[in-house]
Amino acid sequence: MNRKILIIDDDPIVLFLHETILDDSAKGAAVLTFESGTLAQEYIIKHKSEELLLLLDINMPVVNGWQLLDFLSTVSFQSEIAVLMVTSSVNDSDKEKALSYPMVNGFLIKPLTPEALLALLDSDRLRKFLE
Repeated sequence: MNRKILIIDDDPIVLFLHETILDDSAKGAAVLTFESGTLAQEYIIKHKSEELLLLLDINMPVVNGWQLLDFLSTVSFQSEIAVLMVTSSVNDSDKEKALSYPMVNGFLIKPLTPEALLALLDSDRLRKFLE
């Protein structure tokens, strides 16, 4: 199966930084970037047969992280999707809300670091993307 990591964030600097870290760390999947939830949603719909790990920001214009999670909750192929929230929010209620979605496997504060990725290797669902 094709494995892809989708970085979804409206900040081009964050996209570049996170893509660079993942290119060096994630050997189990190709890395793609999306500047909006809308573009990511279109990609997900067209690529139902791929196994996806989404690094998802919460606060984005048009389709935000919550709206994308709500959409993902309705698709029949959601078992092929894992989500890691990577956000600037330090709000405990955001973390609780994010972790209430079954496909969300973690909540990290931006920026992503190689050390934070290493800590995720304990999760079987995430390890296959990161090794």
